[in-house]
Amino acid sequence: MSLPTLFLPGTLCDERVWLPVWQKLQVHQRRYVPLQWASSMDEMLALTTDRVLAGEKVHLAGFSMGGYIAARWAIDNPDSVASLTMIASSPYGLTAEEEKRRAQLVTMLKKGSFKPDSPAYITRFVHPDHQNNPDVAGVVQDMGKDLGAATLLAHTQATTPRPALTDKLKACSFPVHIIAAADDQVVTAGVLKDAAETIPSASYTPVPGAGHMCLLEQPDTVSRILQSIVD
Repeated sequence: MSLPTLFLPGTLCDERVWLPVWQKLQVHQRRYVPLQWASSMDEMLALTTDRVLAGEKVHLAGFSMGGYIAARWAIDNPDSVASLTMIASSPYGLTAEEEKRRAQLVTMLKKGSFKPDSPAYITRFVHPDHQNNPDVAGVVQDMGKDLGAATLLAHTQATTPRPALTDKLKACSFPVHIIAAADDQVVTAGVLKDAAETIPSASYTPVPGAGHMCLLEQPDTVSRILQSIVD
């Protein structure tokens, strides 16, 4: 019998980031972890726990920030994990430069300066081929507007600092699948390939023609990869 699959969204994302993949994916039970409701790491992990029944195993599929949360939860609950899939998400910790950038973002957000419809925002997250696509860039903008600066601030602070998880994942026996967007400017494919090579139980799969928002940009490819994992 197929096992349930938990889906975790990224920073400033909700169910909409997963919808194109869900429409093409056949799973036994689809359970969504609403990280957009959380304002701390403990709350994110608790929301994940709430969607797992006692004694069962689940597949975990996390996008971006959600991949890191899924990995954290998997490390703490290995007996409940059938597999861990991290999509456009690094198990490495934040570099000093990334922490500095996040501190600047927090300062900006507290001043009320956040424009999810700005060209710079879209360019960072969306592949050039999809920047005028309402089903990709439009969804990213809508999620940013609807969830707002308060959610982005909470997510940023909840996941900073972000310790590396690679050593702990090396000690886990469940399979780890790392999916990288080939043209991701946020979490580069090279970094994720290197991470996969350091974890004995990990596989690495690139998604061509995709920026960071690969779930929206290449749902056919991502759904095929996930289907092969949860079947």
